[in-house]
Amino acid sequence: NRGKSDTSKAGRSKPRLSPEPEVAPVLDANERLLKRMEEMLEGVRSDLESKFDEIVSGAVRREITTALAPLEAKVTSHEQPIADLERAATDHNDKLTTLGATIASLKDMVDSISKKCEDLEGRSRLNNVRVVGVPEGSEGSRPTDFVATLLQDLLGLSYKPALDRAHWTLRAKPTAGEPPRPFVARVNMFQQRNEILRKASEASPLTYNGRRISVFPDFTAAVAKKRTAFTKVKKELHCCPGVKFGLFYPAILRITLPNGQVQRFEDPSLAM
Repeated sequence: NRGKSDTSKAGRSKPRLSPEPEVAPVLDANERLLKRMEEMLEGVRSDLESKFDEIVSGAVRREITTALAPLEAKVTSHEQPIADLERAATDHNDKLTTLGATIASLKDMVDSISKKCEDLEGRSRLNNVRVVGVPEGSEGSRPTDFVATLLQDLLGLSYKPALDRAHWTLRAKPTAGEPPRPFVARVNMFQQRNEILRKASEASPLTYNGRRISVFPDFTAAVAKKRTAFTKVKKELHCCPGVKFGLFYPAILRITLPNGQVQRFEDPSLAM
């Protein structure tokens, strides 16, 4: 009996030792189920992401719209003022263009008037001579007679020059140790004025009571500066035999060459 019992137990236990044919289909089913679940989860995740993006985008859009609304209103309110400013800027630009042309015209006019005034002032001094080196106080109470007598004695004139007036230059009286102010004398006749200047040039140096006296034409500061610029040229011309030259008013150098050719220069650099 035990043998039969063991035989029967052995026969019954054999099918349990080989489960592979039953497990394989289950594993395949589980894999398919897991894959399906993963696909479903991926779909859910994609849907959630889309929904979330829509929600966030909508919220951000609403926030931006809410924030931009006042800015748009401000920009709209500024459109008309900006247009007015552009129109005003255009008008001002046109006015500035007109003013620029006017200023340029006025500048030319001022330059022309300044040159005329300078010329008139210079011509008003053509009859004047300037006497430099006379001690202060020597003139007494009659400066015009004093200067006329002084010129006659210094230059050896056969007549007493007819002077309209004579006075010190208009500047502060010098203190002790400073050089005296020049005397300015207006000669009544232009021919006498020229003779005084010629005699003063020929008789140089002149002295009065032991002091050096000089007599010059009375030019404006601008004319004197222009004439001084020809000093170097005149020194060079003095060394040229047969060449004659003269400096004419206001500052024109006239050169006569030995062959008789005459040249005029207003720019000292061109005369060198």
